[in-house]
Amino acid sequence: MFSAGKLTGRFWFRRTWTGKLILLVEEEKPRWFGRGTLTKSRWRDARLLDLAEVPLRALMTLERTYRADYASGATPQAVAPPVKRGAIPTPIGRAASARA
Repeated sequence: MFSAGKLTGRFWFRRTWTGKLILLVEEEKPRWFGRGTLTKSRWRDARLLDLAEVPLRALMTLERTYRADYASGATPQAVAPPVKRGAIPTPIGRAASARA
């Protein structure tokens, strides 16, 4: 049904009028009357099977690692140091001897 084209590994996103994101992939297609190795680059909407191709595995790895970092909640939180009774607390991020 579809003619075979080789994916180059380049991708882009476009937004539709309704707000959906569409993944675009670049492929090298042989020319209609091309002789030898003449090819033409073109952009097309990605299909589900394109994500299993070797050139787009880096995109899938990027998605998996990004979600793992995002969902882990491993962002460092600022913790106030313990304050002794009667001492003047110093704001976090400012040296004790610095004057404002």
